[in-house]
Amino acid sequence: MKSFQTDTNQVEIIEGMTIEYPYCLHKRDLTNFVIPWHWHEELELGYIQEGISKIVTLGAEYTIRQGDGFFVNSNVMCMKQNASSGIQTIEINHIFHPVFLGGHFKSRFETKYLNPIINNRQIEVHVIRRGHVTANLILKNLYHLKELQNETDSEFQTRNILSETWSLLIKELWENPDNQVITGTEQTNRLRNMIAFINQHYSEKVTLSEISKTAGVSEREAARCFKKNIGQSPMEYLINYRLNQSKKLLLETDMTITDICQQCGFSDSAYFGKVFRKTYGMTPSKYRSG
Repeated sequence: MKSFQTDTNQVEIIEGMTIEYPYCLHKRDLTNFVIPWHWHEELELGYIQEGISKIVTLGAEYTIRQGDGFFVNSNVMCMKQNASSGIQTIEINHIFHPVFLGGHFKSRFETKYLNPIINNRQIEVHVIRRGHVTANLILKNLYHLKELQNETDSEFQTRNILSETWSLLIKELWENPDNQVITGTEQTNRLRNMIAFINQHYSEKVTLSEISKTAGVSEREAARCFKKNIGQSPMEYLINYRLNQSKKLLLETDMTITDICQQCGFSDSAYFGKVFRKTYGMTPSKYRSG
């Protein structure tokens, strides 16, 4: 399973991505883990191998069921999570930079085929649902791409299949358009600044005043912006982010619960335990033991 990391601006650092070969395959277990709000220049074409997932953007929510696929456009601010509690959910994701298909700057591939999709802000996320001819061809290619990564010297084949898949995606987007809610650029930039600050400083004492200052708005406007777009207050988002990080540490490290509590920015172990139990229905110790 691939890990999830971001830089200080909350742009995802994509594990396995290189300048020499700007493509990678990620397999992520979303069963008990939320991929927090993030964005990146790379494009995503993937599918749900098991379970049901949800991709949330500032304007909409998309549910992807087992066997169905998804496309996430460049620089779209989103988060991902398991859509059905208790059901194992596995995501297979092909992530690639536009240059992987476009080649050099202002090539015909870029200007004719890539940019019309990438620059269309009405296309944020598209769910590729089984049952349509074009969608089925896309999904077949995505399954094949996954198996191809087990072979050596698969770079040319990978690019060829992705190029074919991109052509099919263009057709799919015209045949089965999603209804999109367009979010203003100003609000998006404000949220990006505030979320980046929270995700970078979650282990410290963080106040609403500090959060709002990163976006150059009042505390009231910061709260309104969060509530309107992601359904939480800034402080609720902060607590949920801390809890999500604590779950990772509980499962992936041997750190004591007290140390995890401190590293995740909670004031004391008793409060951490109380919030954890209220959110997940069990104590941190019970979660760790399975």
